[in-house]
Amino acid sequence: MEADAFVIDIPLRSGYEAAGHGLSRRRGVIVALSDAGLTGWGEFVELPGYSPETTETALASLAGSPVTHSNPMAVSARRTAELDLEAKTRGVSLAELLGASPGPVPAGAVVARFGDVAATLSEAAERVAEGYRKLKIKIGPGFDLEPLAELRNRYPDLALAADANGAYRPGEVPSGLDEVDLLYLEQPYRPETGWEAFARLRANLSTPICLDESITGLPTLRSAIAAAACDAVNVKPARLVGLRAAVEIHDLAVDAGLGLVVGGLLETGIGRAASAALARLPGFTFPADLSASRRYWDRDLTTPEWELVDGTLEVMDRPGIGVEVDADYLDEIAESRHSLPH
Repeated sequence: MEADAFVIDIPLRSGYEAAGHGLSRRRGVIVALSDAGLTGWGEFVELPGYSPETTETALASLAGSPVTHSNPMAVSARRTAELDLEAKTRGVSLAELLGASPGPVPAGAVVARFGDVAATLSEAAERVAEGYRKLKIKIGPGFDLEPLAELRNRYPDLALAADANGAYRPGEVPSGLDEVDLLYLEQPYRPETGWEAFARLRANLSTPICLDESITGLPTLRSAIAAAACDAVNVKPARLVGLRAAVEIHDLAVDAGLGLVVGGLLETGIGRAASAALARLPGFTFPADLSASRRYWDRDLTTPEWELVDGTLEVMDRPGIGVEVDADYLDEIAESRHSLPH
């Protein structure tokens, strides 16, 4: 077996501004595991302000070198490549390997124009025109009711969610959110705020509370359930150390009667393929935070590129992740290539 890591740094088609952090480019690592003429692919995403992991720590972790903190997203990239290779070896789709099946995934677009109402409304109009039926808006203190109320006024039938990325403190979330008819409010407080604060907010709002960063694995999900701290969970397989762990989260959440949504991390078509396969599991009741390739990139790393059709992304009935990686383009844009331990 051959194992390689490709460092990439590619510009986003449009900027990304959430409460506390923004991006115009996206660094990361593409992992390739090749054996018997087949290649499995995985992706690590560097997201400053969201995770302490960097491209450098990911490379060190993938190479087996000592690192100063855990690197779940780097580990996930390797594990995803292993699963993709396993699925291709068996001749089945990644979705089938996870216990699901190929087919359409209801898609959603994230509008991250924090602090700028006009830009938020303008981008939302673009996404609706493109065919998205769900939008998730990045909000926080001082930037919440105004854009959300205006969006609801303009699009009364739109599935609308809001994500604070932990920007509020207890007592700061406006009760007026209930009037906007949101699918859910995601991660209102920082994880260290404590389950009791989430439970109190949930008791005081009719808007469902969805947890993202607070859920790092089965133990934290069990604690959240015991504390009645949430109505739903945003599942990002990279943050949960891989797809198998994400399936375990799915199963526990379903047993507890919680809603589920697959989240995105500004991945290329490689990471998006893995997340879309996961989103085919039956417990994912909300449209995924996954968008077409052109939402992010002038040119994606996969062929075919992900396209929005009737508000959905199609998980192909093909072995593995279901899309081909454009190896020539990857070689062209890679800043560096590193051999990894088998």
